[in-house]
Amino acid sequence: MTRRRLGGLLLLLAALYFAGEAWALAGWQGRPYDLTVDAISALGVPFEMPDGAVSTRHAAMNVTFIGSGLRALLAGWALAPFVPRWRWLVLPLVAVYALGLVLVGLSPAGETVHGAGALLAIGGGFVLLAALTGALWRHRALAVWTVVCTVVCGLGWVLALTNAVGFGTAERTAVYAVVVWQVGAGLALLLARGRD
Repeated sequence: MTRRRLGGLLLLLAALYFAGEAWALAGWQGRPYDLTVDAISALGVPFEMPDGAVSTRHAAMNVTFIGSGLRALLAGWALAPFVPRWRWLVLPLVAVYALGLVLVGLSPAGETVHGAGALLAIGGGFVLLAALTGALWRHRALAVWTVVCTVVCGLGWVLALTNAVGFGTAERTAVYAVVVWQVGAGLALLLARGRD
């Protein structure tokens, strides 16, 4: 398997994030989980919350966070040769994004490290997409896709900072934009013809 195809497959596997979140959500007990209000990280809390809610599949959510971070790091390594002029910027940003996801998975919501991890993952994901817009500019279709996802991710930040919508909606807008970008880019790489 070539590096391009390996990288494409690793990006495509970002879709497993949605499966992990859905599985954890199905194990929620107590008050109803509100996708528009509740943080994603609440699904990874390993103890009963003050309002009596319990995420019985918290381990699955945390493994999803950690696995997503490690997978993204491997994808960055595999695809680094395809952005030679931007490698100095893209690879550190991939590492920041990946580290954030791993920290979120290792440190449940409410712990100090969790907040730092969430900032690295969500903020790092936004900056990474912005950098990839420049790195991929010669590949017009992929660059346009990256611009769209960057704008959506940025919108999530704006919504969160202005409290224009519930936190769950704002957070998911930012987080999902990066995940969906990976899935789309992975498909593009796997379907592309030409040199590997």
